Amino acid sequence: MVLSEWLLVGLASTFAAAGGVAQRQQRLRHLQRVTRSLAFPDGSPRVLILSASIGGGHNAAAAVLRHDLERLGSQVRVLDGFALATPLLSRYFAWVYPFQLRYTPFLYELQFRSSHRRTWTRIWRRIYAGLGGAAFHSLIEELQPDVVVSTYPLVTQALGVLRSTGRLLSPVVATVTDYGVHRLWIAPGVDLHLVPSRVSAEQVADATGDVRVMQPLVREAFRQSRNRAAVRHRYGLAPDDFVALVVAGAWGIGHVELIVRDVVDCGVRVIVVCGKNQELAERLRREYAGCPSVQVWGWTDQLPELMTAADCLIQNAGGLTCLEAIACGLPVLMYRPIAGHGVFNAAAMERAGAARWIRSVEELRMVLRGAAAGRIRLPVPKVDEDAVPAAEAILALVADRDARIGASRTFAPQLVRTGSS
Repeated sequence: MVLSEWLLVGLASTFAAAGGVAQRQQRLRHLQRVTRSLAFPDGSPRVLILSASIGGGHNAAAAVLRHDLERLGSQVRVLDGFALATPLLSRYFAWVYPFQLRYTPFLYELQFRSSHRRTWTRIWRRIYAGLGGAAFHSLIEELQPDVVVSTYPLVTQALGVLRSTGRLLSPVVATVTDYGVHRLWIAPGVDLHLVPSRVSAEQVADATGDVRVMQPLVREAFRQSRNRAAVRHRYGLAPDDFVALVVAGAWGIGHVELIVRDVVDCGVRVIVVCGKNQELAERLRREYAGCPSVQVWGWTDQLPELMTAADCLIQNAGGLTCLEAIACGLPVLMYRPIAGHGVFNAAAMERAGAARWIRSVEELRMVLRGAAAGRIRLPVPKVDEDAVPAAEAILALVADRDARIGASRTFAPQLVRTGSS
């Protein structure tokens, strides 16, 4: 176990010790107040989605699920389950995760790789089930959802323990939006894991429930067709411009400035989206102030249009942004991936035919210059033919459970009558 993991275990133990009886009772009272305001109405299927505000992807996935489930007639409640059950640990993770990726990526890489081992996963599962299990149990007992959906790995671990020990009767679904499936992202006891590809499904270890491939879990805006020529004209792009879209994620982490320089050197038009990292956006705007071929954006809701206008996406992490590009049919190039899950995703996406992993500056120049000149055709990302909409898979699980309950209720009296005759 590496130093950063010992630190995490120590901090988790500290949080557990600090959360004495009085503090736990206070958290449970807070949960009761929250649940009273979130009670489900009777009638349609009730879905509770538990997310986390660590990065932007978990909450974004929860929002997509909520939209799709409500469109199918479900009642949906979304909560930051990580912060609600373990607020101190949630705040710590929100700080340490970007800190490690920015300043100590080698430690994050070691932590990521070693925590993929079965023994370490079991340790974290026990720790977090002990820290958050009571809060999740109380929340679910109060709300009585027909199904619980997790979009965050540690929440998945706690729910899996509750489900496998019989303390949770509602079925549990875990969504994994990364192509590379880390062992901490799935859990025994979970009834259904939804993953983005067959390659991802093959990586699922230790699961005791079903594993299904889902269609890209993205907003409706990424599924809509647009007039590409009109969109490009709106953003000042000529019809024959080759446009590389560089998206740095919510936090703008990784070697983004170096990536942009390498792409600009290829002689193509570049649009950079820096997420919420305003410092990064300002540095890039200063560096390319006199370069009309480079546009620098901060946080934007216009990614669907930008992906329509672009000829390829260049990404360094994977996750939801890549799913959005795949839904748009936009070729994906993974370049200078960040430590840990970035490298993990690049390898898995390449195996799945969802992206090309560019491993050097020379390869980047060859690919982009060749594509801009028409000598190389970038492949459209593959989506597995058997992929299902995530919302439909979740509701099918509810219907299957209801059918089994109905069958057991009708069968039980027959057994009594047969035995008494």
